[in-house]
Amino acid sequence: MNICQVSLAGNIEIIKENLKKFELYYNDIYIYIVCPEKDFYEFKKQFNKKNIDIISEDKIIKFDTFKKIANTYLQQKKYYNEIQNRLGWYYQQVLKISFALNFIFEKNEKIIIWDADTILIKKINFFYENNSIIYGTTSEYFNAYFKTNKCIFNKLPNYFISSLCQFSALTQMDAKNLINQLEKFETKKTVYSEWIVKVIFKAICLAHENYLGSLFSEYELIGQSKLLSNRKEQKLISGMREGLDGKITKIQEIILKFFNYSYIAYEHTHQNKLSKGMLNRNQSWLNFLSLLINKSTNKIFRGLKHFIKLKL
Repeated sequence: MNICQVSLAGNIEIIKENLKKFELYYNDIYIYIVCPEKDFYEFKKQFNKKNIDIISEDKIIKFDTFKKIANTYLQQKKYYNEIQNRLGWYYQQVLKISFALNFIFEKNEKIIIWDADTILIKKINFFYENNSIIYGTTSEYFNAYFKTNKCIFNKLPNYFISSLCQFSALTQMDAKNLINQLEKFETKKTVYSEWIVKVIFKAICLAHENYLGSLFSEYELIGQSKLLSNRKEQKLISGMREGLDGKITKIQEIILKFFNYSYIAYEHTHQNKLSKGMLNRNQSWLNFLSLLINKSTNKIFRGLKHFIKLKL
C-alpha cells in the first residue's frame, strides 16, 4: 500500500502516530513524505526506515516556479494581493496531485493521498478489486470548490456529497481519467506539476470574481472526476476534526470507533483558541462529548437523507 503525504515539520509527531496505525491495520506499507527542502534532513532523521521515502518539494516544483505560474493568471484579478498569503495552501495541493500522477505512471501502482495532520483510528477499505472506493462526507460542503470544478469539467455529477475526507485513493484508471478530463480544459504541454498549476489557477480566475480564501480542493477535484467517469455513488465516512481543542485520549478514541468514526484530524496550525497548542494537551471531555453528540446527530440525519437521495 503506497501512501503520499505532503507535510511541514510541525506534523512529524502526528505522522509517526499515524504510521503506527497504518502498520497495525495493513501489510506492506510504503510512505512517501513530501516536505520543504529546509526540513528535508530533519524528516530523514526522524523517519529513518526502509519503508519511508522523503522527497523535497523542490523535486516536484519549486514554490517560486509555482507562484510565478499562478500569478500569471491571478494578476488580472482584483484579489491578486489578497490571495498571496494563501498561495502556500494551494501549493501543497499541487504537490499532492503532481506527486500522485507521477508516481502512478512511473510505478504503475495505486496510491493513497493522506493528509499529514490526520490519524487513522479504524481500518478503511481504500480499494475493491481494481477500483478505488469513492468516499464522501456530509460534514463538509463548499460551493466555491464545485464552482471551480464545473469550470474545469464543464459539468458536475448529477448528485454528490463532499469528497473532503482527508484522503483520496487513486488507481491507474482514476489517474488516466483525470488527466483526460483536465486536458479538455487545458492542454498539457509541460511536466505534471506546472500543468496542474495552470489548470487550477486558470479555473479559479474564470470561475471566481470574488475571493473566498479557499477556491479549490484537490479532494473535490479527484472525487468528482471519479463520479463523472461513470463510477458508483459515494460511500459515507466520518472523522472528527472541527472543534477539537486537544489530542484525543485512548478512551475517547475507543468511543469514536464505537460510533464509527474512522480518523481524527488535528488543525493545530490554526491561530484560534481551540487549535493553538492543542497537541500539547488532552482533549477536554466536556467539549468532546458535545462534539460527539452534535456531530453524530447530524451524521445520522444527513446520512439518512443521503441514502434516500441515492435510492430516488
